[in-house]
Order: sequence, then C-alpha cells, then structure tokens
Amino acid sequence: MSILQKASLSLFVTTLTACGGGSGGGDSTPPPPVAIVVSLAEVSGESVAAEISGTIAKFQISRTGPDTAVSVNFTMSGNPETVKGSADATDFELHYSDGGMVSGSVLALGANQNARVIEVRPVLDTQHEVPEVALFSLSTGSGYNLGSNTTASISVIDAENTPANRKVFLGLFGPQDSAVTTASGTASLILQGDNDGAEINYTFSGLTSQQVDQHIHLTNGPILKDIEFSGPVFEFPWTLSLENGAPFTSEQELLDALFEGRIYVNIHTANYAAGEISATFAYDSSVSPPIATELTEVEVDLDIVRFLNQATFGATPDAYAALRADIDADGGNRMTVYSEWINAQFAQPQTEYLPLLDVQLPIFLDATGNDEPGFLIRRDSFWAVAAFGKDQLRQRVAFALSQVLVVSEENADVRNAHRGTADYYDTLARHADLTYRNLLGEVSRHSVMGAYLSHLRNEKEDPDVGYYPDENYAREVMQLFSFGLVARNQNGSIQLGPNNLPIETYDNHVIKEMAQVFTGLSFSKRASGGQMIDNNTFSLGSSFGNGYQFRWTEPMKFYDSRHDTTEKLLFTDGGSQLIIPAGTPADEEFDLVIDALVAHSGTAPYVAKRLIQRFVTSNPSPDYIERVAGAFGATGDMTAVVRAILLDAEARNPTVMGSPQFGKFKEPVLQLTAMLRLHEASSSVFIGSSTGGETSAYALDYENADQFSNGAMLLRMGGMNIGQEALRSPSVFNFYSPEFAPTGALSNNSLVSPELELVTETQLYTAYNVYHNFIRNGVRRNNRYTRENGIIDQELLRVRLSNARVTTIWDDTAGDNAAKGTAVAEYLDFYMNAGRLKYLGSSATLSEFSTALANSNTGTTEFFELATYGSAILPEFMVQK
Repeated sequence: MSILQKASLSLFVTTLTACGGGSGGGDSTPPPPVAIVVSLAEVSGESVAAEISGTIAKFQISRTGPDTAVSVNFTMSGNPETVKGSADATDFELHYSDGGMVSGSVLALGANQNARVIEVRPVLDTQHEVPEVALFSLSTGSGYNLGSNTTASISVIDAENTPANRKVFLGLFGPQDSAVTTASGTASLILQGDNDGAEINYTFSGLTSQQVDQHIHLTNGPILKDIEFSGPVFEFPWTLSLENGAPFTSEQELLDALFEGRIYVNIHTANYAAGEISATFAYDSSVSPPIATELTEVEVDLDIVRFLNQATFGATPDAYAALRADIDADGGNRMTVYSEWINAQFAQPQTEYLPLLDVQLPIFLDATGNDEPGFLIRRDSFWAVAAFGKDQLRQRVAFALSQVLVVSEENADVRNAHRGTADYYDTLARHADLTYRNLLGEVSRHSVMGAYLSHLRNEKEDPDVGYYPDENYAREVMQLFSFGLVARNQNGSIQLGPNNLPIETYDNHVIKEMAQVFTGLSFSKRASGGQMIDNNTFSLGSSFGNGYQFRWTEPMKFYDSRHDTTEKLLFTDGGSQLIIPAGTPADEEFDLVIDALVAHSGTAPYVAKRLIQRFVTSNPSPDYIERVAGAFGATGDMTAVVRAILLDAEARNPTVMGSPQFGKFKEPVLQLTAMLRLHEASSSVFIGSSTGGETSAYALDYENADQFSNGAMLLRMGGMNIGQEALRSPSVFNFYSPEFAPTGALSNNSLVSPELELVTETQLYTAYNVYHNFIRNGVRRNNRYTRENGIIDQELLRVRLSNARVTTIWDDTAGDNAAKGTAVAEYLDFYMNAGRLKYLGSSATLSEFSTALANSNTGTTEFFELATYGSAILPEFMVQK
C-alpha cells in the first residue's frame, strides 16, 4: 500500500471514529475549540483606595478554559449616579500585584496564569474631593469570551473616616443682613475623612423673639438642608446631598462651596423671618478635630437605658428594644436616633389629667351619694399617667417643671381646687415643648397659682386705709421662677460685686413695685346652672365643690379698677432698668414684665441648672449649664432645652458611671415609677373600653384611652408614704433645696445632692415598709368611696406588680440556681440601674444580691419579693448615673 493510500485510510478511520464508529452516517463538522472565559470581581474588603494613607484598592481578573496567554480589553467609566464623584485616570495608577504596570486598556493573563490581581494605587493631590467611583468593565476581543461577571467597582477617597482625618470648619453667629440684634453664638462643622458627610454643632443665645426655623444655606442662595427642630444642634448629621435642589450639578460642587466659605447656618425668628443671625463655616486646618468617644456595644446598650431612665418614668424592655433596633451596634447614629425619639415623643398627643379626673368623679361616691374628695382621685391618677402614658418625655418634663413652678396641695385652696390643680399640671405638660415665656405667662395667670402665692384678688395700694398689695408672688416669680436672688453668668457661676459679695438681682423696693404689676387679677369665669359664664365680680369667693370649678380651670383676668397703673421701677439687667410707664394697660404691662423676666440674663442659667438636676446630674459642669442656657435663649425654647439636656456629651457618656461626682439620687417618686413600669403594675380596672378578656374586670371606657399604652389600668394606690408625692411639696421651695449638701464627703468636695434632703432614718424605714407591703399584698385606695360606690368593686382596684419578666429570665437561663440568680440580678441592674454594677465590676452588692436570689424559694412569693424589694432599696440602685 502506497503512502498516499495509507494516509487516506487513516483519515477515513478518523472520520468514522468522530462520527461514532462505523455503524452509520452523521454530521462530519469538527468540534469547536474550547474557549477562554474571563471574569472580573472586586477583592473582598479591599475596594477602597485612600490618598492620604496610600491604601491600595484591588480587583481581580480570572479565567477558565485553555491556559494560553491572553490579552483582555477593558474600559473605565465613572459613577453611574451622575451627581456623585467619578474617578479618572489621573486619580490612580494600575499595577499588577505580581509586578508591572497595566498598559493601556488591556489586562494580560500569561500562560498558565488563571487569575491576576490589579492594584489601584491612589495618586495624592491637594484637592478636596468627594468619594469617587471608577467602574472597570471587560469588553469583547479576540481569543476569549466574557463570563457572567465583567465589572468591578472601586472607590477613591481622600482619607479614611478616622478621628484624625476629620476637618474642622468654624463659625461665629452674628446679625444677618440688617437685623438689629445682640444675639450671638458659635458653630462648627466636622467633615469626615472621606468628605462624604459631616456633623454640625452650634449654640446661640439672645434672640430678639421666638425662633421659628433654622437652615443650612448657600451664600446668596437656596436652602441646602432644613433642620426640622429648634434650638442648638449637637452632632447633627448632614450627608452633603443635593436634597433641597441646590444649584449644583454634582456633590463635588457642594463640597467646593464649603471649602470656599460659601455655606452658612442661620436662625430665623418671629421678628426676622428671613434670618436674625447666621454663621458661615470657614475651614481651619490648624484646629485639631475632637477625639470621638468610641463606645463598645455593651456601653451603647447601657447608654440607651441611661437615656430612658433620664427621659421617662423608667426604662422598660419594650422601650429599650425599640431604640436598640434603630441604633447601630457601635452607637455611631445614636444621637440622631435619640433626637428623632424626642421629636416623636413631643408629637404624641398629651396625656391629660383633667379629663381623666372628670371621668372618675361620678363613679366614686359613698353610699349616700357624696363625692369622694377630688384631690384623692387626682393624686392617684398621677401613677397611671406615669406608668402608662405614651408621652413619657412630656410627662417627665411636666414633673420637673412642677418642682420649679411649684404649687402644692399642702395649701387647702390648692387641694380643694382639684380640677384646677389637674388643669395646672396639664398646663405644665402642654408647654413642655413650647416656650418658658408662654408657660410663665400662663402660670402667673392660673387661678391655682394665684391662690397658692396669694396674688388672686390682690388689689392696688390704698395708703388711706392701710392696704398694700401682697408681695408673695412678686418675690417668688423673681427668686424661684426666673433669675434668682443673685446675678449669674451664663455658666451658672455667681457674679461678685466690688465688695466681693454676690450681686443681688433685686431689693425690697423692686418687690414692692413688682407686687403692683400683679394687682387686679381675679377669676374670669364662674359656673351658673352648670354652664361656664363670664365673671365680672372681682371679689368672687373661692368655691371648691366637686362640680365644674370653672373659676379654677380658666385663667385669671385683670379688673382695671383694682389694678395699679402708676409708673413702676423694676429690676435691672445689664445696667438697664425695666421701667413701666404710668398708664400702661394691665395686659400690656403684664406681657412686658413676663418677657423681661424670661429674657433676663440670669434666667437661662438658673432654669438650665434646675432642669439638668431634675433629669441628669446634681452637679453639672459650668460648660454643661452654659450649653443648655444657650439653648434656652431669650424666650426659653423648651424643646431646645430638653434636647440640649439629654443629648449633651456629659449626659451621653456612659463612662461617667464610674465618676463619684456625676449622677443624682433618685427621688422617691422616680424610684416607685421605675418599679411600676418594669414590673408591669396592674389593677382590674381598665382605662379603655376593653377588659382584655378578663370577665371579672371593669372597663372605664375613657374616651381618651388612646393616650395610654394598650391595656392601661387605673392605679388607685392610695397614700404611698414614700416621702414624696407630685404637687405635695411642703413649701414653694419644693421638696428639697437645689443647693442641699449633706455634711461629709459631698459637702467637703463642694458637691450637692438635693434629693438626699428627703432621706431621713424615719423616711427610709417607712418607705421600706410601704414597698414590702406593696410587693407582697398589693395596695388600693381604701375609703368609703371606693368601698360603697356600687359601680367598681373595691378589690378590682388593688394594684399589684407582675413577676412575669423576672420569672421568665430565671426559667430561660441555662445552668444551676447560681447562674439563674446572677441572670435575674443583672437584668434588674440593667433596667433599674443602667447596668452600672456589672459595668464597673467587683460589686459586692451585685454578688450578694445574686446569691440571695439563687438561694431563694422560687416556688413561693419569696423569690419575686426579694428581686423586687432588693432592686428598689439597694443603695447603689437608688443613684442614677
């Protein structure tokens, strides 16, 4: 056989084999060659390049198929979001991790090289740039096919978001445009390292009128960011976005405007709708950014409970869980979440005492139809509002204000004017997010205050008959309700005069003149035939029947013939004396005086310190007081004040739990309400229309039940002799002096502890006995009106605490009784004490408490009694940090 014949035969056999052998015909097309398939992907955790640190970003090309060398085409594009930053070839260099630079727009894979990492090395420049995105995409070419993933996104930033890389912009508030004002303040903008976001802080004081708005603006341009609340701002986040339609095509232009000094914040007021003051942000590279407080996840948890214990009548698992769900693990956004919570709380409908009192008055009668004294129902209603009211923050503010603008049922007129007293408390709550100026105006005209401090039916001077106006309210409205006895700086420190003594803010002559301001006030309304009608009789008496009491719920009015209209020389502030010209109409004079009292330079620091003491700490630093005083301003913006108190760095740093100078003794009311809320206090009288399926229960069917949490019940607890009860202070000076310093370590270190003035040996043991009886047996108001009313069985009113939560902790904890006891003790420490004992460690109290719980009898009431009683009376649990 010739060579040609052999070759032909070989080809024939090969062809048959390719066709499946010699058993038949078929397609004779040769198979396609196996293709190279290439893909692109980011390298996990390394997709960001930073210029200042030189951090390199990486992406990877990989292939499957034949291992021959291949060159793959790619393209680069910018951010698909056109307003965002886009990187270009001048921002970085492309290098292979195994050596060499990327040449042109081709990525090379050598023979036997299945993958290759490309490094994006940032080029350091002097520009301030927003984060820029480079999108790398493989494109078609010869010798390869494209896989399913052909893109990789890389970001190039100026610097990482570390504290050291933040940039500081500062501003000073001054008059905007032609505004005539002495208001002032400071501002800062802290830009994060990658220039993609900032936090804003500012405070101001001295506005000519009430603040109505505040914005971040472009110079001579539109609003860039609307700040949707009033008062000072702390750690307010701004993403530098174009959300309000700024005249920019990119966020880079906005950043450029910031560095060019073309962005400012301004404060709008009633007098200056276009803006009273403004502060332009100017970059200052010489200022070191503040060291940020970095919290552990545990510290964030503790701070949430601390916040709730400061802002409500007691932290609960539900309230904690709701906040925790919105707060990052590291707490980086917690200030924003707290701020939004404050807004949401003030948006809640107010829980009102007066309607709740009114719905109960017809029920509690004795067997002969006589009404129960209304003040008893009002007192008991406090516990239900504190335990179940949805507007917890508003009610806590009202309770704090009730200890500044004091009226007390120790006065018989106040006690008997039960509807008026309930209305007075509602007035405090209503103004919790308004202004102190309007609140002081309403308080000064309230009939209950008029009766308590005796300017109700106070007449002008008549020397011929030896009559001179009562000076009680005139004195207290200055001493206790506004600027105090002595002049103070904005940080609360006392000003000394040339004689090295504190400068007095007024003298006896000013008191006499001020008393004339409040002459001529008497009841504006009265009842007639069950209807409210105008009252025109100045001498109308004080009626305290359980009826409508319109005279006590409506503001007093001036009777001109009884009001003094002579010139009045009043207090001096900043060298300027307030003079009321003769003949000034009574209402106009009243408004001028109230305006001046609140705007007085000493009022803001005086009220600021009192409220900080009620919410956070007995010994706030001067800087803390000054920051809150700045939020107070000329009119006392209450929302701004509350926000400043609760969000201040001194309030929000959980590490202060180890400081002996920080914190406050929990006043008895707050100790008890914390128990009521954590241990789910209940009776069998539901406030709403449902009994929750309990056939033996009673539903009050109160029309405003939605102001309370679901399943809320009356808590007619009777006289809880714990040493304090709302609106029952022994005098206008409240339950305790804000300057009370017990002898010993506190006074030796110039520290005060106002609430400790209540703590005596007798009070402690009495309270312990009250708690013990309450926990073991429950409590109820016991009088003939609760026994004989024929509508609600007295036993349905018994208030008990629930053991469900602590029992669940015990049952769900794995291990022996020691582990279970520890879990329950730490649970109670967490909610009642913000976890302070466990956080600080080496606590003998927590150890002993855990051991006692472990050794208690869980089959009887002993376990729950010990858990509840212990967490109420342990000394460390009585201190709020």
